[in-house]
Amino acid sequence: MIVPTKRRLTIVFTAVVLIFNAVILVFSYIFLHQSIMSSAKRHMREDIQNEFLDQYRRAGLEPIRSMWDEHYLQILNRQGDVVVSSRNSAGFYPELSLESFRKALSGKESFAVQPVNGEQHLVAYFPLDGTYIGRAAMNLRETGKYERRYIDLVLVAIPVMFLFSYITSRYLVNLAMGKISEFFTFQETFSSNVTHELRSPLASLKGNLEVTLRKERTVGEYQETLRLSLKEADRIISLLNNLYLLASSKFKPLDLFKNEADVVKIVSDVAKTYSPAMVSRGIRFSLSETDAALCHCDEALIRRTIENLLDNAVKYTPDNGSISVAVQKDRKKITLTITNTCRPFAKEDVKYIFDPFYRGSNTRGASIEGKGLGLYISRYIIRSHGGEIRVNNTYGNLFSITISIPVK
Repeated sequence: MIVPTKRRLTIVFTAVVLIFNAVILVFSYIFLHQSIMSSAKRHMREDIQNEFLDQYRRAGLEPIRSMWDEHYLQILNRQGDVVVSSRNSAGFYPELSLESFRKALSGKESFAVQPVNGEQHLVAYFPLDGTYIGRAAMNLRETGKYERRYIDLVLVAIPVMFLFSYITSRYLVNLAMGKISEFFTFQETFSSNVTHELRSPLASLKGNLEVTLRKERTVGEYQETLRLSLKEADRIISLLNNLYLLASSKFKPLDLFKNEADVVKIVSDVAKTYSPAMVSRGIRFSLSETDAALCHCDEALIRRTIENLLDNAVKYTPDNGSISVAVQKDRKKITLTITNTCRPFAKEDVKYIFDPFYRGSNTRGASIEGKGLGLYISRYIIRSHGGEIRVNNTYGNLFSITISIPVK
């Protein structure tokens, strides 16, 4: 879904950029054309003022015949007939521009672009003394070269402009949709994992109920089925709670209900819960003696985090292993470190250990239950408190993890 959307957006953005560039080029061409024409008009105006009018006032019409090789020059009477032409204007007869001619009769200078002998000329009409009208013309052949060179440059630049627009659009679309792509990837993975993880306990629950209902059972057998069903229901509820936190973690920190809590007491309480399991497997547990470690936190969520970490420690500690917990406090934060013996731990696993649904290589071949969500959710809870969680260096059969929680 996301890939076709990216393609469509890239095409749309490329088209928008190309249209924008085309508009810029059109306005640039118009500006270039206007600049060239303004320069040509200014040049003709200066020549008319400095060369022709001065000569006309001093010597009249006759010297006009030998004037100006650069521009065509003619003198028109009030009827529009040519009275005198410069030596290069003998065969130069542009069609009379009536509008410009009338303006010149009224005492106003005027310019017109007119075709003569297949070429464009800039023709100036200007008043003389009320009896005659002056007409000067400049061939626009040279100025046209500049415009053609600009057009040739644009034609050469179009493929480059298209390629640049496409690459830029693709980069911007990928940049803008990076988070959206992550969201869709997360959503697809999340949906797949939810389906996979819920299928097992629901299938177990359904199977137990179906088997029980195939024939009449004793009260004890029904009670055993209900106990198993309740266990599976608890598994589903726990999984759904974890999945809820997993879904929320991509969008915002947790809403915290803070109160003053003693981290040491929480650890002691949680350790008592796991004490029977540790005793049955010969696991030695130690909590470094420390005074109360009070902090302002969401006690229920911090308890859940410590439960997740101790649960992992108990599950991954081999029989007759050991688990140690150390709590330290300073003015700014409380640090909790849990270290346990474990099966050989691949250091490559550290890169992915906080990824949801990831389980380390030391679980292969071992009957260790889990969904790979505990550490991810623990990190989410700790970060929502403004703290941090990290895996320490692992040596051989030791695994150590540390969380830090701000005091306030």
